[in-house]
Amino acid sequence: MSTHREEWCGTSLREAIAILNLSCVFCSVTAGVTDPGVCLAVNNEFVVFPALHQRPNNRGHMLLVPAGHLGGIADVPLEKAAPMLAALQATTQAVKAAFGASGTTVRLNLGPPAQDIFHLHWHIIPRYVGDDFNSAKSSEVPLSERLQLTAKLGQHLVRRASARLSK
Repeated sequence: MSTHREEWCGTSLREAIAILNLSCVFCSVTAGVTDPGVCLAVNNEFVVFPALHQRPNNRGHMLLVPAGHLGGIADVPLEKAAPMLAALQATTQAVKAAFGASGTTVRLNLGPPAQDIFHLHWHIIPRYVGDDFNSAKSSEVPLSERLQLTAKLGQHLVRRASARLSK
């Protein structure tokens, strides 16, 4: 017998986790179960949220992920390729604007040993001249700071969408 707390729309918590594929940490984040409030929808297919680990001189490191689980680039259906590229373009430009970066580094790691979480994702990192990126160590950032990074990025994603609509 389950308690009210363990139920979700008549489904036990264990069944809901299985349905939502919450064994994948990124599926859990995009579903709002882990770190609620950190995700922004870039379009109907992709969301963006701050990386848990950030380098001190590159705050604003974001992860762009498909809202539904896709293990790698080979799993992307052809009809999602254009929305994927549009989301990557919009996010990259918003990261640069939101964090006053002179450029960005975009990374896609595929398979071991490069990929730690097997849910397709891009790292979009704000870059600055002399930022010591390659030798600086990253550290875990608290949820409160990641929520602030999300809010800052959100202002620029909205502005970009509005700018496109007005053209």
